[in-house]
Amino acid sequence: MSRDRTDYRIRMIMKQNRDGSPDRQRSRYRNLMRCVQQLRQRGYAKTWDVHRIGKREVHRLVDDWRREGLSGRTIANRMVDIRWLAGKLGRADMIPTNREIGLGLPKNRQDPGKDRAREIDHGRLSEMELHAQLVTELRREFGLRASEAMKFQHEYATREAGWVRLAGSWCFGGNPRRIRITTDRQRDLLDRVGRYQEFQPRAATGWRSMIPADMTYRSYSREYNRARYAAGLPGEGLRVTWAQERFEQIAGFAPPAAGGAEYGELSGSDRARWDEAAKILGRELGLAEGRDDSMEIYIGSRKRTDRSR
Repeated sequence: MSRDRTDYRIRMIMKQNRDGSPDRQRSRYRNLMRCVQQLRQRGYAKTWDVHRIGKREVHRLVDDWRREGLSGRTIANRMVDIRWLAGKLGRADMIPTNREIGLGLPKNRQDPGKDRAREIDHGRLSEMELHAQLVTELRREFGLRASEAMKFQHEYATREAGWVRLAGSWCFGGNPRRIRITTDRQRDLLDRVGRYQEFQPRAATGWRSMIPADMTYRSYSREYNRARYAAGLPGEGLRVTWAQERFEQIAGFAPPAAGGAEYGELSGSDRARWDEAAKILGRELGLAEGRDDSMEIYIGSRKRTDRSR
């Protein structure tokens, strides 16, 4: 298959799956075509089909990126687009995990003694402006990533009773998802977010989010993070705290990361409840299906059975 044919197939896949913003789509296309070109330079023949992408191709790309001196974070970002493509082709299970390709990112390091869950200091939270307070609380009460909380549109998110809906354009990887509303604290927060956004001017898109209408996402992200750091408030740890609470709601017991029993210590019925809780939690967190290495950061390992390790 010629490079033009590969280009055409990738373009068609992207045309049928417009995940993320236009800028994100353009970036994804450039990255995927760069990967194809690298495989061509590796000696892949014209008969190679992008629909056959799998572990062998990924390991060869990663080897090249390491020789180029790319950081682990850059490689991980490129892998996001490869996993996106593989998912659309029904080959997600053929792509190796970050651990399998040897990425030394913090979230993929085994550290059983460290609980990354963090809670909000409401005294410090009150030092921030209202919009920044609400963004921080959205992260804590719904396990949202910072970007998802900033782009949160109450009018859209609360259309379905009992759920918060997140649009693909807000989410990492461009994948929309739903999060079940389970507590009065969540409902109170949504009411406060709704009242706040009701009096904010609409952006050019016609929607109201937590981002002021006169600011871009990028500029607001810098402003929010400066304020959060100045107030000494946690970031990703808030998402971990929500995940541990949500797991316990579903499974009926705490995960090992929050002091619960290890997976290997559970009875057969409790293991089944763990598996179901992890599956639901993964969907609500927006994690790729089957990514146990990503889930470990939130609830602990399904494989480890010895706490002394």
